[in-house]
Amino acid sequence: MEIFIASIWGLIIGSFLNVVIHRLPKAILKDPNANLDCLLWPASTAPCCGHHLSWLENIPVISWVILKGRCKHCNAPISPRYLLVEVLTSASFAWSAWQFDFSLIALIYAIFFSIAICLLFIDLETFLLPDRLTLAMLWLGLLGASLNYLPVTPQDAIFGASLGYVLPWSINRFYLLIRKHDGFGGGDFKLLAALGAWTGWLDIVPVLCGASVIGLLVIGSSAFLKRQNLSMKHAFPFGPFLILSGLSFILIKI
Repeated sequence: MEIFIASIWGLIIGSFLNVVIHRLPKAILKDPNANLDCLLWPASTAPCCGHHLSWLENIPVISWVILKGRCKHCNAPISPRYLLVEVLTSASFAWSAWQFDFSLIALIYAIFFSIAICLLFIDLETFLLPDRLTLAMLWLGLLGASLNYLPVTPQDAIFGASLGYVLPWSINRFYLLIRKHDGFGGGDFKLLAALGAWTGWLDIVPVLCGASVIGLLVIGSSAFLKRQNLSMKHAFPFGPFLILSGLSFILIKI
């Protein structure tokens, strides 16, 4: 019963995360210091035509399925990202409840997964890793470690966050000297620092190497299937690969 309730809450929160993924990058690009009112107001509208959505069109998963992935008003396709985010959030909440019952630890992990999902899709769509999300993940990890809710000590969490920032920053400085342009984005430093607070410092290098391997496999496979030639000048969002790699190490520790 607890898992079912958690999964329902995950669907509801997942619907809100879609709003965050859609609106937060736009607000930041207009004003880096923008407040978060944009996430609550105005009411939800269809991204394709701007029509205000009724509550029947806002039911997580069900509305997307009933509408067959198309806008009711202009028949434009609705991105499957909306469905995927809701399903992933529901699954992560259900897992947290299954692993930790209804507890503060489960809540901390559910929040972590929610932030990770937002960062993954925002970076995929906009090449942005908002500080408000990466720093929230960082402080949540440090708080969880200080309360002994995470399988890392507070010291390991602090060292992990520090090394997670310094290592990619140092690699990027070296790359910048050689190639005359950045190899990492600044958001990647903060994201790996945030993941380091959850994994501890010993896993920073494995997480970074794992992300690189995942990235090479995904990008290489995509380029092969599309018959494209890769170039060192191509920019790719690295955040999703860091998140997938970091998640694997975090789950192994539990």
